[in-house]
Amino acid sequence: MSSSICWRCLANASPQPLRHASIKSRYPIYLPTLAFSTTPYFQFPLPPKKSTGVKVTPRKGTKALVIKRSKKQAENRGRRPAPGERKAMRKRIVLSNVNALEVPAMKNIDTYNMFDRGGEGQVLGIPGPIVDQLRAVEAFKTTQSWGFFRSPGTLMRKETVDMGKMISDMSEDETARKTVRRVLVGEKGSGKSIILLQAMTMAFLKGWTVINLPE
Repeated sequence: MSSSICWRCLANASPQPLRHASIKSRYPIYLPTLAFSTTPYFQFPLPPKKSTGVKVTPRKGTKALVIKRSKKQAENRGRRPAPGERKAMRKRIVLSNVNALEVPAMKNIDTYNMFDRGGEGQVLGIPGPIVDQLRAVEAFKTTQSWGFFRSPGTLMRKETVDMGKMISDMSEDETARKTVRRVLVGEKGSGKSIILLQAMTMAFLKGWTVINLPE
């Protein structure tokens, strides 16, 4: 069976491309493309900031109106404390409380009952003049809670009576000039400063000169 395409036709074939092959050049096809980059985003320059207002340069010989925001006014918190006033408030000691109940049967300590063994366990008040002297030598402390009572009072313990006996014996024997030294030892909150205050109270009652070295 002979082929429909003769060898003569193949030999005389033109080397030019076929007509339908020029369709691509005559009608180009456009494909969507995207930009591609390997540079990190933080290396790109930041966009310029938008101006909040229009800056107008004043002309020569004219004045420009400049409006500034007023600063927030400071709140009025009252008068500031004077120098040393806060320290005085911290060291302030209240020795009486008018709201506390008064004990009418409470006796004051004196030169007779300060060494009485029968007074152990009783609460004795401190006379007013002695309170002023104790305040002058700074015998009271802020940690002693004097503000819970209507008037200053102290508990007569065994150590207090022993201290009063020693002071009374030294006052009676005026010819014997001797120095007595005592060291108070105890745990924190055991009442060492109260016994020292009681000793100063007895010394003031005897008319002694008291020198106190507060903390």
